[in-house]
Amino acid sequence: METAAYTSVSMTRDEFFYSYKQLAAKKERHILLESGRGGEMCIAGIDPIATAKAVSEGLHIEWKDGTEELRKGEDPLTLLHEFISRYELRMDEELPAFQGGAIGMISYDYVRRYETLPALADEDLLTPDIYFYVFDRWAVLDVNTETAYFMALPDAGVSLAGMELEWLEAAKLAARQFSAGKAADVSVSEEELEVSVTGGQFEEMVRDVQRFIELGDVVQVNLSVRQSKPLRATSLSMYEALRSFNPSPYMAYMAAPDFEVVSGSPELLLKKRGGELSTRPIGGTRKRGTTEAEDAGLQEELVSDTKEKGEHKMLVDLECKDFEQICLPGTVEVDEFMVVEKYSHVMHLVSNVRGTAATEDVGTIIRGVFPGGSITGDPKLRTMEIIEQLEPTRRGLYTGSMGWIGFNRDMELNITIRTAFIQDGMVHIQAGAGLVPDSVPAAEYEESLNKAKALWQAKEMAEQAMGQLH
Repeated sequence: METAAYTSVSMTRDEFFYSYKQLAAKKERHILLESGRGGEMCIAGIDPIATAKAVSEGLHIEWKDGTEELRKGEDPLTLLHEFISRYELRMDEELPAFQGGAIGMISYDYVRRYETLPALADEDLLTPDIYFYVFDRWAVLDVNTETAYFMALPDAGVSLAGMELEWLEAAKLAARQFSAGKAADVSVSEEELEVSVTGGQFEEMVRDVQRFIELGDVVQVNLSVRQSKPLRATSLSMYEALRSFNPSPYMAYMAAPDFEVVSGSPELLLKKRGGELSTRPIGGTRKRGTTEAEDAGLQEELVSDTKEKGEHKMLVDLECKDFEQICLPGTVEVDEFMVVEKYSHVMHLVSNVRGTAATEDVGTIIRGVFPGGSITGDPKLRTMEIIEQLEPTRRGLYTGSMGWIGFNRDMELNITIRTAFIQDGMVHIQAGAGLVPDSVPAAEYEESLNKAKALWQAKEMAEQAMGQLH
């Protein structure tokens, strides 16, 4: 069994991004996964050899040369795993963890493939259940060593030296538009946005959830608001603006013929390395302070808030239950509990759950944890029924996932919160709040709008930059 062919060169994270930006600009299909903080690598793929998309009968594969094939079956993720297994390569321990595979996205509504949910919400964005690219050549940046690896399938006929030179030259040519740490100021109120539900409607939805909790149906439910605006800039410049002031652990940009995605997610759904699985549930939020003293006060308020701590513990317990279904008995543990992570606009309580996988089947593992409990509630199935009943539109990519599934069955998938789905010239950003008996309805609506603020700032910055060019 062969390893991926590769060459390497020194490159910073910014140089890696700007090379991608320059090279991807005129291509229709490409994807970038970035570790904006605390991660181990960034991955870029441009012009895939195959695009795999879920359809009603199974998995539709479109090859770069225009040929197509249909793989029939109930679970498109299992079909995707079977498809990419043809490329199985021997792992090189000297290289970063991603050495080829499928890179893409899973819609929240993929859950309907294996759970029976009512069909009440409007399916207006028509997001595919899964949409993944497979590349014959790709680039991976080791963030810690600042080494870029240019890799290819062994029989791809790719000039790696040419690819390396192309990326180095592209880094010099790309225009750099945004200064690190400087964000535009924008208002996030329902008067400024097209919203799926008004404040008054959301407050009534919160009271509905509280009645469900009082009846003993559920313990907590995450409800969300979709916010929309026209985009008067390129989606890639919006992503560039976002990464400049709000670097997050699981950032992503994706371009497809029918949509683009800009994501600055802080939350991991699932990480698999060999037999070890891990996830990092987020629950509990405060806005950032405008001074160090105010920030410290808000952090102290967060870590001492009985409601937030109780909600967070519930989410950790939920993730542990999910892991116990797909891990070997006795291996599930919480190795970090209620640490505070800070981002440009908010801070969160975060924990880490890990265990040893009981199976190698990619579809089984992902189904065991998808969608993440932190963005549905407890118990998961009942909360999803309530979400379908109360939210007026299907979630689509919001609270789904983006990431990679390796040829070797390793994977890393985020939860797509803090994410913009761009289609037909409109930016759609959805954000929500975890609701419990003592939730204050108006405050929960304000929190939901505030969670999207960084993305609206990025949009504004991209449009201002576009205006300066004309």
